[in-house]
Formats: sequence, C-alpha cells, structure tokens
Amino acid sequence: MEGPTTESPKLSDGALPQSPSFELWIAFAVSTIPHAIGLFVGGYGQIITNAPLAVIVTIVDLAAVVIASLQFREDSRARRSSHWVVWATIAVGTIWLVYAVFVGLVIVLGQIFCVSKLCRPPLY
Repeated sequence: MEGPTTESPKLSDGALPQSPSFELWIAFAVSTIPHAIGLFVGGYGQIITNAPLAVIVTIVDLAAVVIASLQFREDSRARRSSHWVVWATIAVGTIWLVYAVFVGLVIVLGQIFCVSKLCRPPLY
C-alpha cells in the first residue's frame, strides 16, 4: 500500500522571467544612445539643435520602446514577470521621448503663435 506521493514544489516554466532575446538587448542598447550622445557632446540640447540627428535618434528610440512594450505585453499575457531589461528599456527610452516631444512642441507652438522675432515685423 502506497501512501500519497508528495512532489517537491516546482516553479512552472512561466513563473520565472526567461532570458531576454537579442532584440530586447539591442533595444536596450539603442535606448541608451541619446543619453550617451548627450553625455559626450554636452547635453541633450546639442542633439536637439541638430534636427536630422534628433529625428533619427527619436525614431530609433521610439522603436526600442515599442519592442520593450511588446515584450511586456507578451509577458503579461503569459502571466510571467518581465525581465529587468524590459523595464530598463522602457524607462530609459521614455526619458528621451518625453524630452524630445516637449522640446518639439515648444518649437512648433513657438512658430504657430509667432513668439520669436523672426516671424514678426519689426516694431518702429
């Protein structure tokens, strides 16, 4: 007569965060690019004043945040916790995106409401 078998409690495969994919590591590295450029050239202002560079950096950073967000969504649907790289990519990427959107809105609204001397006629 056998007694009840007790199995040791095992964690299910979905309980632990799996090692992130190479795409997520690349997204994390890409999301640090604006911060590294800002560190080496003297701040975010140096990036923003170079419009083509700012647009390229913003688009690439947005792609990195989207990749991390998709991984977060997949982890949520699978009911597993996300790897720290997912959270770090979203946090680091969002810092640049918030700055770029804010400065972009200031520039666009400045042109719309004509707050600079360039779009107003001179006062006599």
